Amino acid sequence: MRRYAEWLLGFTAQQPREFRRLLRMRRGIYRKVGSLHAEVVASAEPIPFDEIPHGAFRPIRPGDSWGGVLECAWLRLTGEVPEGVERPYVMLGIRGEGLVYSPGGEIVDAVTTVFQQGDLPHSAGRFRPVRHVDFSSGRVDLYADVAHNGFIIYPVGRGRFHGAHLAVRDDAAFGLYYDYLTLTLLAHATDDATLSRELRRSLDAAWSDFEAGDIRGARAVLAVPLAHPSTDDFAYSAVGHGHLDMAWLWPLRETQRKAARTYSRALATIDDHPGYIFGTSQPQQMLWMKERHPDLYRRMRAAVASRRLELQGSFWVETDTNLPGGESLVRQAVVGRRFLQQEFGLTDDELRLCWLPDTFGYSGALPQILRKSGMDWFQTIKLAWNKVNNHPYRTFHWAGIDGSTVLVHMPPEGDYNSRAAADGMLLGLKRNPERDLGTALLVYGSGDGGGGPGEIHLELTSREHDLRGLPKLEYSRADDFFRELETLDVTHRFDGELYLEAHQGTYTTNAEIKKHNRIAERKLHEAEALAAITDRPARDELEQHWRDVLLQHFHDILPGTSIARVTRETVAEFTRIAAELDDYADARLGELPHSGEELAALNLTGVPRDEHVRVGDAWFRARVDPYAAATLEPADAHPELVADGDRLGNGSLTLTFGATGEIVSCLDATGTEHARDGLNRLVLHRDPYQWPWDAWDIDQGYLRRRPRVLRPATVSSAVDGPTAVRTHVFRFGRSRIEQRVILEAGSDLVRFETRVDWHESHRMLRADFRPTHYGDTSKSEIQFGHIERPTTENGPVETAQFEICAHKWIATDTPEGGFAVLNDSKYGHRAKRGLLSLTLLRAPTFPDKTADRGAHSFAYAFRPFAAGDLTSVIGDGYRLNNPLRIEPGVSLGSFAATSDPGVIIETIKPAENGDGVVVRMYESLGRTAVTALSTPIPHTRATVTDLLERPQHPADLDRLELGPFEILTIHLEQT
Repeated sequence: MRRYAEWLLGFTAQQPREFRRLLRMRRGIYRKVGSLHAEVVASAEPIPFDEIPHGAFRPIRPGDSWGGVLECAWLRLTGEVPEGVERPYVMLGIRGEGLVYSPGGEIVDAVTTVFQQGDLPHSAGRFRPVRHVDFSSGRVDLYADVAHNGFIIYPVGRGRFHGAHLAVRDDAAFGLYYDYLTLTLLAHATDDATLSRELRRSLDAAWSDFEAGDIRGARAVLAVPLAHPSTDDFAYSAVGHGHLDMAWLWPLRETQRKAARTYSRALATIDDHPGYIFGTSQPQQMLWMKERHPDLYRRMRAAVASRRLELQGSFWVETDTNLPGGESLVRQAVVGRRFLQQEFGLTDDELRLCWLPDTFGYSGALPQILRKSGMDWFQTIKLAWNKVNNHPYRTFHWAGIDGSTVLVHMPPEGDYNSRAAADGMLLGLKRNPERDLGTALLVYGSGDGGGGPGEIHLELTSREHDLRGLPKLEYSRADDFFRELETLDVTHRFDGELYLEAHQGTYTTNAEIKKHNRIAERKLHEAEALAAITDRPARDELEQHWRDVLLQHFHDILPGTSIARVTRETVAEFTRIAAELDDYADARLGELPHSGEELAALNLTGVPRDEHVRVGDAWFRARVDPYAAATLEPADAHPELVADGDRLGNGSLTLTFGATGEIVSCLDATGTEHARDGLNRLVLHRDPYQWPWDAWDIDQGYLRRRPRVLRPATVSSAVDGPTAVRTHVFRFGRSRIEQRVILEAGSDLVRFETRVDWHESHRMLRADFRPTHYGDTSKSEIQFGHIERPTTENGPVETAQFEICAHKWIATDTPEGGFAVLNDSKYGHRAKRGLLSLTLLRAPTFPDKTADRGAHSFAYAFRPFAAGDLTSVIGDGYRLNNPLRIEPGVSLGSFAATSDPGVIIETIKPAENGDGVVVRMYESLGRTAVTALSTPIPHTRATVTDLLERPQHPADLDRLELGPFEILTIHLEQT
């Protein structure tokens, strides 16, 4: 409990005597000189300034509430400036956040009293001075758009009006307050006992002068230690920041308001503090400002031009990088950079930084995507959240699965919301294994809900630039910091993914979001392929869909770690996007060549297809090349199919089921057994509440508790056309599972079509597989390739990776054979000690107490494969996720295909510049490859480009060379 109190109260709990002294000091800073009249109009949802119902204002008194969490209000403040009062301040007291407007609708300033853990005491207590108020008329007439969005990370409490008045400030008392606070923090944080004693003596002497009424004398006492320069050769580059989650404990509509408050506050601070730099990283928020607050946006553009507002990073939003598909990560860069270059005139050299401080781990595919998107610097702090092992470096070169490297810096304090105080700065030194480099980044300011640096941050940093006991501190741009870092001898290198030893539950939580995202990504892929095939430009019609999908990839939306309203709105948004993409695709399908009315299968993937499809009550066989269409063939009879008792068979595989519904034997045609100890055992684990990160985290302790093995209540079997099917129905608690186990003629894939009516709480549903062939590593598909991870638990690093992310499949093998588990919408897996386990559903209660409850439908599968040959697994992954489109009369030869089956064409799209077609492929097996690209696309020039479609060199389509997991982009154009 004590640790919780210190986390919550910070300075107050750790230094109670000094806190009490500061409270005494601040009583004399502001003196009330006039009253203001306040009125309010409350509403459940925001009301734009131009639509304020002026006739509905009613008086509001100090202590009154305007509403609960996420409720809104307009305050109107009016009054007279007393004669003879110079340099007054409007003091506004609210529990919440507010954007202040003039009567003409111009944004004046933003105020916030949002409390964050460890906050330092503000000089004005519950009130905040409103800057840049025009007093020339002698009157005050202001409007404040206010909101209450909860307390710290809890959606509780009510928005409250503490009052509003005019005051004047005693600048000497104000200065003493922050002199005292700065040195108190240093005295408490330093390991130098001599310095600490000297500072405490000075603080006590200053306090004595203050009590005697001599504020100037107190300041003179503290001026001595404040004038002592730093003796440290280490220097922090400090950049102001206001990390703003696109949605989390508030919906997207509130983020638009938070962004306006954050930017207006930053611009006012830029005006008031020479040399101050503010960084921002998400173009989506800038677009909202352009659309909603054009005057504010013009000020932002001017601040960018003067290099005081730094645009950090090139992604559209601070995306999750574990869950989005590869093309989505590419488009984060394409869409984000295009906006920044068109709107702000930034050059490629000004867009080298990827800024993802809070994302929940970083895919091993990311370095290549960054490098080929013009970014070779990367910033995060999130690995400071590791639960078991400290990441070994803070400044290092990170190499991805293909060998591409980027320069990484993780601010050593381990915070993107640094309060810029002595304790954090000294903690950063202790945590920095690369201290010898002499520099590190300090990212300071209130964040998560936006805000950025406020009065406290600026007053502390103004005293810390060159102060004995601290490293030096200088205001800086992040890009200038990285340019300096490039000149230093950074020797450390880290290979693979940047795995976060926390938040592994995000691979699974709120499964409906993840399913709808995968559908939307597929439909975007199909829409662009059809646009290319039908020679239609697509950017103008599809870019807004891309923007909308990329927004949902924000690192608290797609991972499912937001409030229930965000989940509902996200699923609705994905549903809308999918429907509009269906309409777009239908229009393009009508433009394809047609021949007769026979049913045809259209394959919009880079793998050949040979499978059975059902149309109405009839079964057909589809054999179709990549990016081609072929007429359906009537399905043959298949007497080899068996669905009898406890067995299913198709001539390729014979399955035997046990009493719990799991597969106890899986024999292939050679008689090889692939089930060591049960395949598809459905188990229910306790998944206890994880304070406070319930939706984010899985308690690793679940592994020490025996799960409940589910047993089917009913079982039935049948042969259905070219499939043998066994149906299980499970009932437990208030939940129900219906699962169809399907063997298709001619296939080694065993499918599990699953419907779940899920009404559990703090339970986790998993499908466990213990195959015969199980190696020391697993291979998990990620974007544009796969990554190997140990299946052993040799040491704390391996043990900490108890839950891992994979996209369409995960596999393991030995020299004798291999085994893969595939899925159509799941990401969480365990691959340890002979087990491949697919996490199907969770049921956390914070921040969304209804997360995952309700109806779900999904499919997963397994298949044996020849040792060392993942080609069939990769192909089945595409087949499971990309159903063939059945269209009457469509006639289309292969639009693009590679000669090497390990080189997959991931994307076909119209070129971004509107000229020609882009074909993007990748090497999928992790070895060098040479392939030919065959295509009927008319072109006179073929060019290898980067991911931004900037030309690199001519392409020889008869001989394209790719390194392991290399992404290769070809632009085919007519000149």
